[in-house]
Amino acid sequence: MKKSAIILTIAATSMAAYAEIPASYYQSLDGLQGAALRKAIATLADSHTLITYGDKTWQAFEKTDIRTIDGRECWFDMYSNNIVWLPAHDALNIEHSVPNSWWGGQKGCKEAHYDLMHLNPSDQNANNKKSSHPIGEVADPRLLDNGLTKIGTPKQGLGGGSTTVFEPADEFKGDFARAYFYIFTSYAGIDWTKGDDKGVRYMLDTDDRLLPWAAEMLLRWNEADPVDDRELTRNDEIYKLQGNRNPFIDYPQLAAYIWGDKTQSAFSISAETPAQAINRPEAPSISDAWMTGVNSYLVRWWDNRALNLSYSDGTLMISVDGRDFFEPSTIEIDGAASATESHTYKAYVTASENGKTLRSPITTISFTALAPDVTDYSQARWEKVTGSLTDLDKGYYTILSSTTLHPMSTDGGTTTTKFMNEAGFARFDNDGLLTELQPQAALVKFEKQQDNKYSLQVCDTHGNPLGYWNCTDKNKMKLDQNTFTPATAALGENNEFIFTFTEHGSLQFNKSQPRFVNYSSNQTPVYLYRFKDLQGGSSEVTEVTDGEQCAVGIEGNNLTLPQGAEVFNIAGQRLDGKNLSPGIYIVKTKAKSIKIRL
Repeated sequence: MKKSAIILTIAATSMAAYAEIPASYYQSLDGLQGAALRKAIATLADSHTLITYGDKTWQAFEKTDIRTIDGRECWFDMYSNNIVWLPAHDALNIEHSVPNSWWGGQKGCKEAHYDLMHLNPSDQNANNKKSSHPIGEVADPRLLDNGLTKIGTPKQGLGGGSTTVFEPADEFKGDFARAYFYIFTSYAGIDWTKGDDKGVRYMLDTDDRLLPWAAEMLLRWNEADPVDDRELTRNDEIYKLQGNRNPFIDYPQLAAYIWGDKTQSAFSISAETPAQAINRPEAPSISDAWMTGVNSYLVRWWDNRALNLSYSDGTLMISVDGRDFFEPSTIEIDGAASATESHTYKAYVTASENGKTLRSPITTISFTALAPDVTDYSQARWEKVTGSLTDLDKGYYTILSSTTLHPMSTDGGTTTTKFMNEAGFARFDNDGLLTELQPQAALVKFEKQQDNKYSLQVCDTHGNPLGYWNCTDKNKMKLDQNTFTPATAALGENNEFIFTFTEHGSLQFNKSQPRFVNYSSNQTPVYLYRFKDLQGGSSEVTEVTDGEQCAVGIEGNNLTLPQGAEVFNIAGQRLDGKNLSPGIYIVKTKAKSIKIRL
């Protein structure tokens, strides 16, 4: 019997360094309680330097919110496991963890709107779904569960009456709680908008105090997810930029004096100890698997496969295919029975630190069967098409955004999703060759048609055809098995790939809501990459055939026919396919007959 094993090894982790709190910074809080303490905290934030929202915010994020993966810098995103490499950030938003609509945005209070203490780089999809829903704990993640962020129906008693709440991952719950404490205290005199159905009214009472459910939950998060090195370092960097600090990071216990069980006590600087970093264990990592995101991996498996799963000191826990977590020694799985077999492993580490038992971020490992005789183009080499479009109708290509270099995905092109999504990040070598695509990336093929126009066929990373680009209207497309919209193909001055449809714009990328679709307005151009070789295999451009796969082009009331094809009306009369009246037509080729409705 074929087996695949996970071998467990232990790796050391490193610690970050951070600065000390400036002397006497919090002296004004000493001996105060209640309203006086709240006012003194708000005074600390008064007149801080405002960082202009937009480009200046991203420049600040370069100091506060980057991480290093595989020796490269990427943005630190608390909302998703997607990797976005610096300097591009088109796939991210500047997100207010406390929604800016709760006080009317920049017009309502520009100080709160610009405040880095609660601004973070955020995955656009998670940000859009988060909207201005209150923070909470989710019972049913009906809107989103991307492995880090949950958005959906709240647990009983944890939503203030809202039907939808946003829940961050356990490893970030304390970060969000301390950001909320800061905003609700530093801007206590703000003109909150409580009429919004998604608004702050679910969290604050009429006196702008946290409702009991919200106070209990945020205090619990503050305790369960202690301040770590990253949060302390981020606080230091914001202090350098804005000139103020988040006191709930430097003194997490301060929250109890404002919202918890110490409201009747005076805060004492001498009695309270500033936060010392308590770090969670690092997520388990794999050296010989394909990284698809932060703490996310893909394993193409068929026969025996051993993986080195490295983790810091602590107890490793494993879950297989959604079942309960358990403590393993060596995990073995049967070899694949078919090319459709897949498994999902999740792993985390627990360890005790300063009397707290903390869990690492969760690592996800997707096992996908790949038979030895199936070609996988996801780890082939691809070269950018420049200069001319020679032999466009031969071989496979892939399409990337010219700014973010995100490949086009096979996800989309349906009756409900009338565009193609982006397929995460791609890797390049030192020669500029594209060397790795995400599993959901799309391969495309072009077939030359009449009048020097082309069809665009979408395939998966194994070359299996999924359908043809069919533009149904401006900014709308679908994948169709039998029909396509013909387009002209050209390269621009900067080698942008220009694929233009007669009536419905051209193929472009929307960087605000990452997607590929036909736009008539100017969006982000795209690049075309041609298949070069399978990591050292043949570099020859070859003709690719699809057996009986064929399609018909439709432009208005005209048909573009495959070579040797004929078109008939339902009465059996042969037509030339031009200026047809609305109705049903039959296209016959040597391989098959296709019914077309105009």
